[in-house]
Amino acid sequence: MRLMSTLTRLGLILLAGAMISVLGTSTVWDTDSSEEITTNDLANTMLDDWALPLLILGILMAMAMMGAAYLVRDERRENLEWEQRGEDV
Repeated sequence: MRLMSTLTRLGLILLAGAMISVLGTSTVWDTDSSEEITTNDLANTMLDDWALPLLILGILMAMAMMGAAYLVRDERRENLEWEQRGEDV
């Protein structure tokens, strides 16, 4: 378990470094775009080009929320008996 945690942290650090190095280059920011981007263009790009990654991300987020809800449940015997009877044990 500790190995997976360490590998995950290293992967996130490498990903952040790659994103910073790509976005920090001057070629990305030097080009001047004469075309104005509208919200309609953004919506078309997200639904056409990024449909599958957004679907996968949504599934992963739903799985994480279900897992969190499962872990939060309290199933101690006293609590289960109290819920069934509605009184203290």
